[in-house]
Amino acid sequence: MAILDPIRDRVKRGSERRIRDAAPQLLRELQDAAPVADDGGGTMRDSISVNPSGLGLDVVVGVEYASFTNADTEPHLIEGNPILAFLWPARGPGTFFFRSVNHPGTSGVVDWYGNTLDEWPKILERQRVV
Repeated sequence: MAILDPIRDRVKRGSERRIRDAAPQLLRELQDAAPVADDGGGTMRDSISVNPSGLGLDVVVGVEYASFTNADTEPHLIEGNPILAFLWPARGPGTFFFRSVNHPGTSGVVDWYGNTLDEWPKILERQRVV
């Protein structure tokens, strides 16, 4: 059994290196796939992090509303804390402030997060083994 330990260690280190080297590509693909508001805002895109951890990855989308971008939603009220601020080019220049807004809901949403994570094995496979 002890004879295999160095081989196991080398394979593990190589796998960890491949994961670490491939993580930035996964991050770029998640950022590219993330929905961006019509005003060009990228708060959700900018909140994404991919952190290698041994033989795994921690992927975080760090905004509270991320789960609502992966599935259709019903019309709903969004309330500020204390106010909401929007750039709204269709209404004119500048920032518009509201205490709450009635969101019309979304439909036809694409699972950008899951679809991109499904690509992880291919991204990992493209990493050269040294």
